[in-house]
Amino acid sequence: MKISIFDLGQNNRNESLAQEIKNYYLETKKVTEVVIYHSMDTEMKDCIGCWSCWWKTPGKCALNDDAFKLYKDYINSDEVVILFHTANGFIDGKGKTFLDRLIQHYLPYIKLRNGECGHLKRYDKYPVMNFYFEKGGLSIEEVKIIKDYLTRMAYHFQSPCKEILYENESIQTADLESTKPMAEVLSKEVIERKPNGKWVIYNGSPRGNHSNSKLIIEKIIMGMKAQGAENIEVRNLINIKEQKNWAENFSSVENNLFVFPLYVHAMPGSVMKFFELLKPINNKEVHMAFFVQSGFPETSQSYYLRPYLELITKRLGVSLDGTIIKGGVEGIRMKPEKANKKFFDQMELIGRTYASKGIMDLNLKKEYEKSEYLSKGTQLLFSIFSLTGLTNYYWDFNLKKNGAYEKRFAKPYKE
Repeated sequence: MKISIFDLGQNNRNESLAQEIKNYYLETKKVTEVVIYHSMDTEMKDCIGCWSCWWKTPGKCALNDDAFKLYKDYINSDEVVILFHTANGFIDGKGKTFLDRLIQHYLPYIKLRNGECGHLKRYDKYPVMNFYFEKGGLSIEEVKIIKDYLTRMAYHFQSPCKEILYENESIQTADLESTKPMAEVLSKEVIERKPNGKWVIYNGSPRGNHSNSKLIIEKIIMGMKAQGAENIEVRNLINIKEQKNWAENFSSVENNLFVFPLYVHAMPGSVMKFFELLKPINNKEVHMAFFVQSGFPETSQSYYLRPYLELITKRLGVSLDGTIIKGGVEGIRMKPEKANKKFFDQMELIGRTYASKGIMDLNLKKEYEKSEYLSKGTQLLFSIFSLTGLTNYYWDFNLKKNGAYEKRFAKPYKE
């Protein structure tokens, strides 16, 4: 039995905890090998959404860094232990990046589970996931959000999961079971206002200027300018070097809109790295709003992130202008302009509403949330099309274009 411990914390206490967990497994289970990786010793670049691991080098990330050995040990372990550092009420950016890049262990092909899309397994076996996260400074709601998120993430990756509890210098494990995400609270209390001052729109896509988020932002800005909004700045959060400066001056901007894709049921690691830099402001004249888009058509995929976006505004002491979640966005860069007209018109409407009323458009929010799960009819059509291979066409086309089709089911990390 092999155990891999990924210590993604940021202090010496976690290093000693990792060793204690190792001793716990050696003493209580028939373990042949326990490997510990400390985050301070490992370079781990943010996922850039290039999809090379799906259609160029199937099963293997294109990023050249130290993380290769982590993901190889991960998939060859019977159990993994992940120790997370927390920041601003969620697992920190490095921990989120680690989870983002687990996607290379799965196929691009889709299957349906309980009215939702998910990726097919690449490997025959996946490890049990054991989580420990630092709870110091977290509210009861934030602890629940993190537990719910990690459980959902394990469900997405088709692995059983447990929580590691460390109390009175004793280690125990507890099963984690899937629960419904926390309902919206603050978003229901968003009120209209007469906005003024500067507008900053943060593009949180790892693809930067080559992203769907950029196209969405362009249309939102068109709507804002139609309402007379000026002094609008766009910042790409993949520019990690600028994040510290932007965070330090965050309180000087009245209106902040974050537009980003969903990565493994939450924000991309690069976005969380910015969130963790933000300090409490306690100024309700500073506002935050969010537009979360995902490739999967159902909005339920984003509901484990939504309560966190509410709570970070509460933690920072700023005003929430609402959250809009939109599924089925991934293909817009490949569609002809006419096919995108309705969607782009809706993005302009978001811009006009935000510039005129200071809130995310409530009618669009309600319209999008009608697609919480795939309808029975859509599920039936998907099942029929999957028999013909049409549901795999896009992926197979790109695999063939890159000369990787014959290796599409490769298991490069398998020992």
